[in-house]
Amino acid sequence: LGFYVTGHPLTPHALLLRRYALSTIAALGQLANRAMTRIGGLVTAVQEGVSKKNNRPYALVTLEDLTGSVQLLCLNESYENHRQLLALNQAVMVVGEVTTGEDKPKVFPQEILPLAEAPRRYTKQVHLRLHTAHLTPALLQAAHQLIQEHPGKCPLFLCLAQPAGQVVFVETHERFAVTPSAALEQAAQDLFGEGTYYPRIDTALPVRAPRRWERKDDDGGE
Repeated sequence: LGFYVTGHPLTPHALLLRRYALSTIAALGQLANRAMTRIGGLVTAVQEGVSKKNNRPYALVTLEDLTGSVQLLCLNESYENHRQLLALNQAVMVVGEVTTGEDKPKVFPQEILPLAEAPRRYTKQVHLRLHTAHLTPALLQAAHQLIQEHPGKCPLFLCLAQPAGQVVFVETHERFAVTPSAALEQAAQDLFGEGTYYPRIDTALPVRAPRRWERKDDDGGE
């Protein structure tokens, strides 16, 4: 029909897209040609073929977010490394190079990962915002248990809001580092309320990987 009768399937992922994508699909045309970026969305079409030039398989993939759609050109290593994620209705995060010299932007993916893995890959710190007036020994013990259930490598900070308005930031020991995830966020908010969980996101632009021929030159090859 051209529209979703029961709502857009990406709506449950809207928060992840807003946090972790560096650009919406609708805004890709505003980027410089060959700029690197990070976008997220849902795979809505996949067309596979074999290149006449080098006889290697490739895929033309349509990625859709809540603002529009764009075509991904998955060639060579990009196709080989991410083929299992090029499936209909797969929610993914894409790091790639944007070409804007044609009528519509296109993206050459450098990396593709499941959208659910974006918090783990692109969260620099996790902050738990706690109100000291409401803290009890039982809640602190529950928070300790929660942290133990989500161990990882992401630094954890406690942001302690005092009744007078002051906020004290406590950087926890590395043994309390966590793995950022939607499950951890939901559990923290179930325990302490909305707004408890705050991730610090890595918003640095991706670095373009060297081309295959560039890597050969660096290694003293061809």
